[in-house]
Amino acid sequence: DCARFHPRSGARPDLLPPGFAGQGSIVIGSVGRMAAVKNFPGLARAFIHLLRDHPHLKAQVRLVIIGDGEVRQLCQTLLEHAGVADLAWLPGERADIAEWMRVFDIFVLPSLNEGISNTILEAQASGLPVIATAVGGNVELVETDINGRLVEPGDDAALARALLSYAQDAELRARHGAQGRARVEQRFSIPAMACAYEAVYRQALG
Repeated sequence: DCARFHPRSGARPDLLPPGFAGQGSIVIGSVGRMAAVKNFPGLARAFIHLLRDHPHLKAQVRLVIIGDGEVRQLCQTLLEHAGVADLAWLPGERADIAEWMRVFDIFVLPSLNEGISNTILEAQASGLPVIATAVGGNVELVETDINGRLVEPGDDAALARALLSYAQDAELRARHGAQGRARVEQRFSIPAMACAYEAVYRQALG
């Protein structure tokens, strides 16, 4: 739904805890069921790597993971042990995902296995560059250096490098986000899909 999921216009929606992020902050976001196959601990470790190797980013970069499940506490523990829990927020499940997409500046899906991800499409419709693992349907939705970055599943260092490339380059974030939005409108929006189904039916009916 490209009307419901659309790029941020103006100020960031006021959904984050007070004082968590400033006007110039870069919010790395993810949404999903926090099960082992989604590999959110890998995202937490990549975030830790990013800040360990580039400590100046602690003043700017924040991590938000929306969802709940068996690995949520592990993610929280990893962040706490690394001393960066104050720079991350794991608020649990939320119903207002379209608004949360407009909070984020970068979207990440670190899954070990994945089908065609509606969440990636929602992020792209929201004008976000997407970092995803090169598994399943992700490779059909994310094109490296076009609308995002693909990394190998389980490679925390590669994920950290992809995060760095976007954290350091606002123009790159904007360009890849805009290209993702355009592609979703052209191929995966409700009107586009309706036209595609109609074409199939007309062909089948001769």
